[in-house]
Amino acid sequence: MRILIINGSPKSKRSNSYKLTCAFTEGIKAVCETDIREIDVNKLNLSPCLGCFACWNKTPGKCVIKDEMSGVLDEILAADIIIWSFGLYYFNVPSKLKNLIDRQLPLSLPFMVKESETGGHPSRYDMSGKRHVVISTCGFYTTKGNYTSVNAMFDHFLGKGRYETICCGQGELFRVPELSGRTGEYLDYVKTAGEEFVSDGITDETREHLDELLYSKEQFEAMADASWGVERESGEKAAEDFSFTKQMAALYKPSSYPGKDIVLEMAYTDVGRSYQIVLKKDGYEVRSDNFTQYTTKIETPFTVWKNIAAGKISGTQAMMKKLYSVQGDFDLMLHWDDYFGSRKKLRLKKPKERALCCFCLSHG
Repeated sequence: MRILIINGSPKSKRSNSYKLTCAFTEGIKAVCETDIREIDVNKLNLSPCLGCFACWNKTPGKCVIKDEMSGVLDEILAADIIIWSFGLYYFNVPSKLKNLIDRQLPLSLPFMVKESETGGHPSRYDMSGKRHVVISTCGFYTTKGNYTSVNAMFDHFLGKGRYETICCGQGELFRVPELSGRTGEYLDYVKTAGEEFVSDGITDETREHLDELLYSKEQFEAMADASWGVERESGEKAAEDFSFTKQMAALYKPSSYPGKDIVLEMAYTDVGRSYQIVLKKDGYEVRSDNFTQYTTKIETPFTVWKNIAAGKISGTQAMMKKLYSVQGDFDLMLHWDDYFGSRKKLRLKKPKERALCCFCLSHG
């Protein structure tokens, strides 16, 4: 089976959407033999379409522009499955990908499709056996309402209902190591979707998981706002440790509220600053002053805590090496996953070995 990945992201293989695409093709490779080709649109030398229609009436099927598009068309014609991979750019595809889509005109005949309600042109080649998949991420908390123009465009040139889509909001989270528990879970479902796609199609159960938000609107928007490292009120650059702490706090799950407020104090010894995260029944509060008595206090170099959160060092080993210390109620540490953890559960035998993850202790 020949698969063509058209990577339309200006970020090339650093694209968040490309991570989903790789998971999807891993699923396909798990169940059948594949010949995977990739086109990195950002690296192509493609001129804009001239709108001259020479490919229709002067050199039928051939574009008069001599660049790399002829090779792209050959790959499209040879592929069994074509994956369109891109991030959402201003509510549509990135500009260079749109240019590639425009340059597909030689694949069509100039005649009008009589049965089309809106107008259209028949294919020059038999494309009936090809299958298409649109894979995309965006920076909004949801995909709903943000892909209207994308869907309309692909409906026109692929045919409505004749292609599969995997579109995921909160795409920037796929580049955050501290959130790999949840994003990794989503990528597992994308891989399953790839396995199912080449057999009987993506199941309703898998589709339900793919359509589920990574995090709630409130959690995601709080993390996204904090990730810019800029103070909302002043617009000035915020201290990195403060932005980090706010992102960590945004992961709090009020459903784990134990019946009384918890005051978690983070004392970063290398930068000389402390913050309190107050876990409440209906949310949280991050304080940089006006502290109250803490429930649990963690004294740690900020650099150490960042490395633990990113999974670069083991939280358990860091504690044993006395790289950080905990004062007050240790119960919060033992149940960290319940308050801040990812969706995935870590299978450890003993409570004392329990790994604290996301923006905290990693099992390494």
